[in-house]
Amino acid sequence: MSNQQIKILLFDLGGVIINLYPERTFKAFAELAGIDEWDVMEAYKEAEFFKLHEQGIMNNEHFRDKLRKALNVITDDESIDKAWNAMLGDIPEDRIEDIKQLKKKFRCVVLSNTNSIHENCFHKILSESHSFTHLNELFNEVFFSHELSDRKPEPSIYQKVQEACGVELNEILFLDDSKENIAAAKSVGMHVLHIPRNEGFSDLLNRKLEEINS
Repeated sequence: MSNQQIKILLFDLGGVIINLYPERTFKAFAELAGIDEWDVMEAYKEAEFFKLHEQGIMNNEHFRDKLRKALNVITDDESIDKAWNAMLGDIPEDRIEDIKQLKKKFRCVVLSNTNSIHENCFHKILSESHSFTHLNELFNEVFFSHELSDRKPEPSIYQKVQEACGVELNEILFLDDSKENIAAAKSVGMHVLHIPRNEGFSDLLNRKLEEINS
């Protein structure tokens, strides 16, 4: 297969493009509620409403109320959002430049499990640190789970993106820091590449494209 047969590079956002630090949010919520970080982590693993929020089934107001109840805390929306956004780090300049160069050969697309609170924060980070106000200015297309009413690793979300992009599944190379998401994308027929969280994708991607091309 030649590189030209890979038409779309499909990027996860958190941990691949933007640095992601979930532990910062666990710490922020623990401080907000006066509880141990471990208790916050366990609540995060068990609470179904995080997934519902990512799928757009639960709105922001209901999500914040669920968080207050789970943490047993009374606090305002701004404090909730600040703690929730604490996990979002920077977008290194070299990744921005890599995407710009890759767009000369491929359609660069985002598929992210996220919610509208984080979406607003993504764009704030972009506008404050780079010459963009929206991810659509950097990528050819952007797909967020909360807008698709779906989430990774459900096979249906990969098929929705494939259909929207108008290409075959085997013409897509999917990059994600979650092995579970990678396995699901591979099962539907996409090429896949696991990216260790926050470590950058450039070298691994170049090697993967060479492998596909060999």
